[in-house]
Amino acid sequence: GTFALYSLICRHAKVSLLPNRQVADESLSTYKLENPPEKDSSRVKMYLEKHKALHTALLILVLLGTCMVIGDGLLTPAISVFTAVSGLELSMSSNHHQ
Repeated sequence: GTFALYSLICRHAKVSLLPNRQVADESLSTYKLENPPEKDSSRVKMYLEKHKALHTALLILVLLGTCMVIGDGLLTPAISVFTAVSGLELSMSSNHHQ
């Protein structure tokens, strides 16, 4: 989700640090804008395009968000299994456990 939003932002504003604009992509129908942007761009878009430090901050924010989602997907099941096994060990008597 975070990379999809980043891709959408990069498609409408030139803020990408990753090489994503290729000649072959321009011919695809999904990359063509239905309504071309007007001459009056939004202030946020112009501000993002002007400041190079925001390009880096945006990419770091996207990567951090993606790492959090992946970490949550890996750690949550592992902690659940570990907690279940610990609960079983406590409920068993010492003779059965050994």
